[in-house]
Amino acid sequence: MKVAIIGAGLSGLSCAHELEKHGIVPIIYEKNDYIGEMHPHVSGDLRITHRPIKDSIDHYKRLGIIIKPLNTLNKVIHYSPNKKTVIKGDLGYLFIRGKEENSSKNQIYNQLKYTRIRFNELADYKKLSRKYDYVVVANGNGNFTEELGCWQDWVDTQAKGAVVLGNFDPNTLIVWINKDYCKNGYVYLTPFNKKKASLVAIVTDVTEKSVDWLWQSFLDTENINYTIIEEFKLRHKTGYVYPHKIGNIYFVGTAAGGIDPFLGFGQMNAITTGVMAGRSIACGKDYEKLIALTVKSNLYMYEFRKGFNKLTNKDYDKLITTIGLPGIKQLLYSTSFNVGKYGGELLKIINKKETIKR
Repeated sequence: MKVAIIGAGLSGLSCAHELEKHGIVPIIYEKNDYIGEMHPHVSGDLRITHRPIKDSIDHYKRLGIIIKPLNTLNKVIHYSPNKKTVIKGDLGYLFIRGKEENSSKNQIYNQLKYTRIRFNELADYKKLSRKYDYVVVANGNGNFTEELGCWQDWVDTQAKGAVVLGNFDPNTLIVWINKDYCKNGYVYLTPFNKKKASLVAIVTDVTEKSVDWLWQSFLDTENINYTIIEEFKLRHKTGYVYPHKIGNIYFVGTAAGGIDPFLGFGQMNAITTGVMAGRSIACGKDYEKLIALTVKSNLYMYEFRKGFNKLTNKDYDKLITTIGLPGIKQLLYSTSFNVGKYGGELLKIINKKETIKR
């Protein structure tokens, strides 16, 4: 069986890994000359966002992929304009996302045995679909699915990030939410180690030029004075895709609408859809059924996003205060409560109350 994969990202590499398990050796076409990401950063993998999955590392193991996190996540600090809440516990993991050998992508790449990667090659899915039995689109964006009419825009964001020097707790993630400098988005800090961290602003529905001004507004408002050693800007679009397979062409990862539409992290969805596409090809299973839970989870998170977008800075203060209350904290972080599924309904209630007051 001949299989081509477009893109050597998390989803493409995971698909290749699954295919190899079934004796199929694919070819990956990768436009870059390296494995990893151009800009180094650290992503968070919060237990609260993946329910009913309890532990992402165990989930990857069940998919046959071994990934070692950079660190465990034991504390999350939330800042709204006037409030602060600290949550402690077994909250998830932090992962390296860059060119480093211990990055998530390189860890999966190093588990491949036979797959050949053709670097510096832009691939045409139409041509490949005539040459190969199957083509897996894992190119990290929705360009091809938009072209085929399978894509619906959900969230359009500009990300501005930096690698900063300072003093950090390697097991702590910090999040800021404030309409004044991140609109309906957020800013987060995730440490590489005790002296270096990635600081990233995710701002919704603004131009590339506007994000520079908002970034400076964040630094000034929050009195951030870390030493910046590297900066970068990226545009991220989150969307809904259907169908996830057309003819002999599969869509995985971001191309399949895999990025979480609320927090914007996509590692689990990328790995899961990649593995399931490989499993579908190798075993003849229905791909839509295999990824149904992932798709449903993103739909829940989109509803949560829509509710979150309606909140004001005053609402942010109430939200941050509420999630720090003992009973709520226990419900969110120490039970199997599905925040994605039911969080949107809670935000609708908050929105309705505020509308009545106004």
